[in-house]
Amino acid sequence: MAAANDVGEQTVRELAQLRAEGETVLSLYLDLDPAQFATPRARNSEIDSLLDGAHREIESGKRPHAELMALRAALTRARDMLAEHSWAQGAHAIALFVSEPLSLARLLRLPNHVSASWVIADAPFIAPLTPAAMEGRVCVALVDERFARILRGTPEWLVERVSFGDDVHGREKKGGWSQARYQRSQHEEVEAHLRHVARMLHDLQRVAPYDPLLIACTAELWGRVVDKLHADVRRVLLEQRLVLDVGDASIEDVERAAAAPLAERRRAREDEVLAQLREHVGREDGRAAVGLDAVMDALVQRRVATLVYDPDRLQQSKNTVEDAVQSAVRQSAEVLAMRERPELGPLGEIAAILRF
Repeated sequence: MAAANDVGEQTVRELAQLRAEGETVLSLYLDLDPAQFATPRARNSEIDSLLDGAHREIESGKRPHAELMALRAALTRARDMLAEHSWAQGAHAIALFVSEPLSLARLLRLPNHVSASWVIADAPFIAPLTPAAMEGRVCVALVDERFARILRGTPEWLVERVSFGDDVHGREKKGGWSQARYQRSQHEEVEAHLRHVARMLHDLQRVAPYDPLLIACTAELWGRVVDKLHADVRRVLLEQRLVLDVGDASIEDVERAAAAPLAERRRAREDEVLAQLREHVGREDGRAAVGLDAVMDALVQRRVATLVYDPDRLQQSKNTVEDAVQSAVRQSAEVLAMRERPELGPLGEIAAILRF
């Protein structure tokens, strides 16, 4: 079963816009790894541990009375929301954001595992959401001579959004001129179907942009499909044909087939960004910010085009890196969380390519 995902770019942008007067926003992340938390009893134990940790932080230290009351109310609301386990269906993890002053109580199912954690701040803690959101623009089209299926989502989570068929006559053997006319008619019907597919992909791109696009079809159809794509659609097409049966392929089959080219594409994008950073740093042309202080200054000036960071830094400096991610999201900057990239070390584990 495909993992559930309630996170999209719009969701993350909406959360990034929220900010309370004081530290009254409680953000909770709960892992639902089936190897550990498959049963309600195991989930209850993990939930209790998570809420107890949040409770200790709320009650520790000195807080203004209004903040303390708001956080206590948020914790009670969170406990009530987590008491019903229907949200666990299909999720690999969940994120929960609660704030009484903001009238916020939002639970999101995540397709990727996260570490159980809580954060108390004046805004929702969204950094763990950005990979799922920014990669949620994947589009996969399965096309044959009569039918098409279009799926959207992330590399780990795809949902079928559109499916349709067009009238195309079957192949028949008649012989002579009649057979030739029949074959021409059938070819034209297939061409009309492929134009329909191309129009649908263009319409979807205009209404809900995607990047990248993968297409599954036969080798014989590949060139005919690609030729009909609008230039805006062709621009985001990965030139790696998937081999899948349109009618029989399950969503899991599509996710498995798409995994390798999508991972290759992400790695290539990371390599490209790291190379650009090294180039700009070497030139000292002011088009790169390296290290947390420089990145935060660039974000204040709204100059950031692409933000890259090592998500493990969240363990050492959660609030500061979170501020950087939130600011980047609000500016519609590209955000890349790079794991296992030692190249980020000399760049201070966090860096940015600047617009100007």
